[in-house]
Amino acid sequence: MKKRLVIAGGKGSGQIAASVFEDANEVSGEWIIEGYLNDIVKPGELFGKYKVLGTSDEVADFVEKGYYLHYAFHFNSKNKFERVDKFQKLGIPLEANATAVHPAAFINPETKIGHGVVICAHAVTSFAPTIGNFVHVYSSSLLGHDCEIGDYSTIAAHSVVGARVAVSTGAHIGLNSSIREDVTIGEYAIVGMGSVVLNDVEDFGIAVGNPAKQIGTVQKYME
Repeated sequence: MKKRLVIAGGKGSGQIAASVFEDANEVSGEWIIEGYLNDIVKPGELFGKYKVLGTSDEVADFVEKGYYLHYAFHFNSKNKFERVDKFQKLGIPLEANATAVHPAAFINPETKIGHGVVICAHAVTSFAPTIGNFVHVYSSSLLGHDCEIGDYSTIAAHSVVGARVAVSTGAHIGLNSSIREDVTIGEYAIVGMGSVVLNDVEDFGIAVGNPAKQIGTVQKYME
């Protein structure tokens, strides 16, 4: 029996997720994409190809009704920490969160992939990386061997994560950036577009440039 799926998200990450699920479905036939949950258009109206079924406040309600969920509100968001915190408080079971891997991605068989993950076309994994829960790995990115990608992280298009790198919870690896082997990217840190990271980046740090230097910190939304 096919699984009913709702995608919690808007323009950008939500629509990208829908497209990956569509393409993965051509192979697996696993999903019925029922529509979106967001606050951009009113329920019942079309948002791209699919209708909006409800608002962001109804995420838990749809899971209780038996829908599977892909949650994408936190990706590429300036208030990422706050959105992740709100989602975690919903207490949605991990197994209710849907994962999709694009058929044009090359995923090493030893790759470990969590719940609520989307991996886009032409992404590549080397031997035995670990991808946590609620991660987006965008097109033409590379995950090196034995790296660890923390929950709620974003790996942007054309970025390279070297071997044994630890990308911590909520970090954002920017477009076309490169991270050398054995580096740690801290929690909710941001690596700017085109950066070359040679050293560790602290929690909530913002690192940019070649070689990358920390230029500031992300506001902590815990206060």
